Amino acid sequence: MHKKFIVFDIDGTLLTTEMKILDSTKQALISLKEKGHDIGIATGRDYTTAKSIVDELEIDTYVLCNGSVGYVGHELAHEEIFSKESMVKLIEIATENNDQIVFQTVNGLKRHFEEPGESLIKAYEGLGWSLPDYDGMFWSNNPIIQAMLFCKPEDLQIYTINEFRYVSWHKFGVDVIPREGSKATTVLKIAKENGCKPEDIVFFGDGMNDIELIEFSGIGVAMGNAETKVKEKANLITDSCDEHGIYNALKSLSLI
Repeated sequence: MHKKFIVFDIDGTLLTTEMKILDSTKQALISLKEKGHDIGIATGRDYTTAKSIVDELEIDTYVLCNGSVGYVGHELAHEEIFSKESMVKLIEIATENNDQIVFQTVNGLKRHFEEPGESLIKAYEGLGWSLPDYDGMFWSNNPIIQAMLFCKPEDLQIYTINEFRYVSWHKFGVDVIPREGSKATTVLKIAKENGCKPEDIVFFGDGMNDIELIEFSGIGVAMGNAETKVKEKANLITDSCDEHGIYNALKSLSLI
């Protein structure tokens, strides 16, 4: 069979709603490797929060922070760093609007304001994550590749910063990423550099930050728990992340 590059989102895709990896998913990935396919991850998570999944599934190609960094064979293959000027503007607007920011490097993240705020707390509690530590100068002292902004959806229009665009990942928060950056951009770059055409990419996702890659992949698969707009763009809608969606889709595509 013609070799494919099969890429998975993490939350709501590889992980169930209880943050577990189904045995059927693990078996499916083993079968893909046995058949000679390449496997990758594309997530909004940073390395620290993605590492346990990368390790458990023995995957060495992964795109993190919505495309701001990418690794092939565990080696850095792509990186985009925010400018200090744009971060100053982001902080100024958030301060005026009493919003919250979490800044991220590839290895970790810190919240910018000492008072975490209700939206940040709800978002993190919903994911079962502990709150990031506070460090008001983290943005200045480290190479920042992504941020999370917690504001009301109607207030997002005031964040007009040329370098950034905003991708919803939770009802309480958006990812702040480079305007030209995305999961899709970095996955396509890595695929091309490794001799893989876009039509040979199969991508599984569920969130708004997965739409571009679903559109640009040869086969875009939306999980049964995906948002409606994601399903509308998919070539295939499978079962939910709790109901063996990955295994069932790969079976129906005759990839395993």
